Amino acid sequence: MAEYEIFLPQTLNNDYSILLELYQQIEDILPVLEEKDSVIFNFGNIRWINAEMTVFLGMIFSEVNARGATVYALLDNLSLKSKEILLKNGFLKHFGLEYELDDTYNTTIPFFRRSIENIEEIDEYIDDELLRQIRTKTSEDFLGEIKEALLEIIHNVRDHSHSDVLYMCGQHYPRKPSDSKNGTISFAISDNGIGMIENIKNKGHSFSDSVDYFEWAFDKGTSTKENFDSGVGLYLLKKKLNGKGEIKIVSNNGYYHIDKTGYITYSEFPFNISGTLAIITIFLDDCQTPSLSDTIDLSGLLEDWFT
Repeated sequence: MAEYEIFLPQTLNNDYSILLELYQQIEDILPVLEEKDSVIFNFGNIRWINAEMTVFLGMIFSEVNARGATVYALLDNLSLKSKEILLKNGFLKHFGLEYELDDTYNTTIPFFRRSIENIEEIDEYIDDELLRQIRTKTSEDFLGEIKEALLEIIHNVRDHSHSDVLYMCGQHYPRKPSDSKNGTISFAISDNGIGMIENIKNKGHSFSDSVDYFEWAFDKGTSTKENFDSGVGLYLLKKKLNGKGEIKIVSNNGYYHIDKTGYITYSEFPFNISGTLAIITIFLDDCQTPSLSDTIDLSGLLEDWFT
């Protein structure tokens, strides 16, 4: 039985360089990782963590567990601010630390890990935890659109995903950006499926460059579903978030980012990440008075994102 130690970076956010630094350590041990080995995640370096990035940690932990190894967390020297975030959202419960802090500012969206078969609990989480954070910070119409869209995603995950576990977490950032009245909300969903690129390949599509798989998934009229009229894919999400939010997709060896203006950047990893991570950031100041054309319909996204 061997023991390995993974050091988390000083800042854990969704920037490409941060994910590269962290996952490279995982990639280095995966070829030699065996059943009954131990992998210790050392949180001592962290001075700031984006709460929604706990779902990325969930993906990593799942990959280690899938090889029969045991995950441990070393929390010595964890900064007080980071510890406060992880205590509030309940992530540390998974490592035996049952103590919780009250969410006095009403900005926390708890960490959630469930089998995708627990659809009732998932529905309750979406309604009672995620939407509770923005209920007074945006219009009722927009709130209803978000609720319908997210529940559709979750039901699709249950019905079609190759993944057996779903991770969700988020955070309301009332002071981001600094001149914002309502702030932003970032919400992340991840799984332990085969990944978006591999799923598109399994459907018979082949491209020379990895970025082309992401571009295809976001193009109008494309879908990895067998019947094209069963879902509009990621194209509609890109369209409806334009001017209101951004999306980042991390899957296989790709990192695909569409910012608020619609500008796209793409980077590749020198390794393959198991599962898919999707992070949606909504700028609440821009979501106060949606029109009918702003309705976000995410039906049909599952097989683009989560398998």
